[in-house]
Amino acid sequence: MTTSPTRATDALRDLRAPLLAWAAIALASIFLHGPVPLYSTRSLAVAWEMWDRGSWLVPLFNGAPYSHKTPLLPWLIHAGWAVGGVNDVWPRLLMVALGAVVVAQAGVLARRLYPDRPRMPALAAWAMAGSWYFFLFALQVMYELPLAVAVLGGLLALCRRRGDAWVPWWPGLALAVGVGLLAKGPVVLLHLGIPLLAARWWHPLAQREGAAFARRAGLAVLAGIGLFALWLVPALVLGDPQYREALLVTQTAGRIKDSFDHAEPWWWYAPLLLALMAPWWWSAWWWRQVPALWRESRHRFAWSWLLGMVLAFSLISGKQPYYLLPDFAAFALLLAAAADARPRLGWVGGIAVLLLGGLMLAARLLAVHIDQPFPPELLASVPLAGAALVVVGIAMLRWRSLPAQAAGVLLSFALLHAAATPLLKAQFDFTPTARLLGEAERTGTRIAFLGEYQLQFHFAGRLHAPLAVLDEADARRWAEAHPRDLIVVNTREAWTLAGPRPVHQQRWRTRWIQVWRAGEWRALPAQQLPLQPTAGQLRYQPR
Repeated sequence: MTTSPTRATDALRDLRAPLLAWAAIALASIFLHGPVPLYSTRSLAVAWEMWDRGSWLVPLFNGAPYSHKTPLLPWLIHAGWAVGGVNDVWPRLLMVALGAVVVAQAGVLARRLYPDRPRMPALAAWAMAGSWYFFLFALQVMYELPLAVAVLGGLLALCRRRGDAWVPWWPGLALAVGVGLLAKGPVVLLHLGIPLLAARWWHPLAQREGAAFARRAGLAVLAGIGLFALWLVPALVLGDPQYREALLVTQTAGRIKDSFDHAEPWWWYAPLLLALMAPWWWSAWWWRQVPALWRESRHRFAWSWLLGMVLAFSLISGKQPYYLLPDFAAFALLLAAAADARPRLGWVGGIAVLLLGGLMLAARLLAVHIDQPFPPELLASVPLAGAALVVVGIAMLRWRSLPAQAAGVLLSFALLHAAATPLLKAQFDFTPTARLLGEAERTGTRIAFLGEYQLQFHFAGRLHAPLAVLDEADARRWAEAHPRDLIVVNTREAWTLAGPRPVHQQRWRTRWIQVWRAGEWRALPAQQLPLQPTAGQLRYQPR
């Protein structure tokens, strides 16, 4: 398979339908509300702090060097800000664009792996577009999408073909390693390393020239690490000792065994995959084809990639669903192969959407059994979306090709997201609090936060100074020293008592965020009680 411009254009022409469907629905969905805490607001805040302080090499978190993340995503955000100024529109457009690239890459990868199956590219792109978790996650401003683009780019370089000959593009693999390291650090070596280590099982060139293939792959990886070092070395020089230790050791070793963050048992991904791969893995249509897909040698690449990554991440202590996001294309390839062999899919997806739609139509009846308060607009948006889901479910039962089913899943989750928008606006939007804090800071008011601060307010409030992040004991002392300044607290209930009141309060999920004058907060009866033994402890703060 050549890589001429004409062939490349033809390949993308085959992918127009899934690309247009995914991009249009993602664009309509991502602008229904503002950036959602905590992922999107934190990513934007890191980019904002770097921009505001001119820290182009070292990411910042509340004024301190931030070792959890590498700088590619902030740089991409900065590129748009350099043209259009600081805003939250460009980062969201960027996420949709990166998601569309991933959908296209899945299709092009299928073309390279299955040149004799003309339907595979479009089917693989539809399978990727129809992944509900990929769609919802792409609506967040996060680091996994640039990483996914790098991983798939590296695999495309590895699977380059000229006619029947496999001719890996080693500089492209090196570039992918370097970009992946800048996107999210050493984890890219795992995402690309599993297919490389298994190459003798699936790659014809590795089977014929094992030693030479391994040598060139190793050199490409080293070259990619060299590209990464162009950022890493200056960043280490500019960072403090704690940042250097965290970047070089803690952020990788600290997640492998007894993780300091997101630790889960080894079997955690097994039940989770049944949800992440819904509705495809719920269908007998899929499971009946698994043995044939396993036996056919041309699927070895997808199987080794998918199973290898699930096993590797199962053995690592730190786990999150989105850690597997760059590898969803492996399942998309297998799903496309199954649909190519048996084009009429099962009915489970349509039934699931139909049942969900019926449940949402009954929202007003179910609402009386919900104890937690919710926006009254949900009583209109949920049944309306439910009616649309019933129509989509009926269509999915009627048209059972993979493109129709994937489009149905994509549209269904877009409707669910739209139905939930009133809730997201009412309980997941920190903009009112953030703007109040920004205005206070510009008048010289100091601001403290009681508890673990995740940059919820920095971007929306355009804050320039770090917040004082305090445990309960330090908060009392700080309030006594700064009675006219502001302290932000997270409480279970809204403040309704007579007497001193918070300057501002807003709902956050099932809790309340309150902004107090520090002296008034310190004078509250609850702050006169003896401190608990754990009052002098603050949960782990990112560095």
